[in-house]
Amino acid sequence: MNRTSTPVDAPAPGVWEELVTTALLGTERRTLPGGAPGREAPVALLDAAAVETVRRRAGLRPARAAARPEPVAEDNRPALPAAA
Repeated sequence: MNRTSTPVDAPAPGVWEELVTTALLGTERRTLPGGAPGREAPVALLDAAAVETVRRRAGLRPARAAARPEPVAEDNRPALPAAA
């Protein structure tokens, strides 16, 4: 069976930064490149952020678990009164 792989388009450099900037400024002040302003702009921003998140995470391998934190020291403060 002959399988050919189709290359996936790599995201343009700075795509994540553009999404973050648009989210911080708001879609009324700044629209996504190629996007139109209006009621659907926030939905388009969230969709684009979801796609970019999946692209960024797709090639990652699971990392080793971090060391467990040390147990906290016992709290010797008096209990709160019933009114609290």
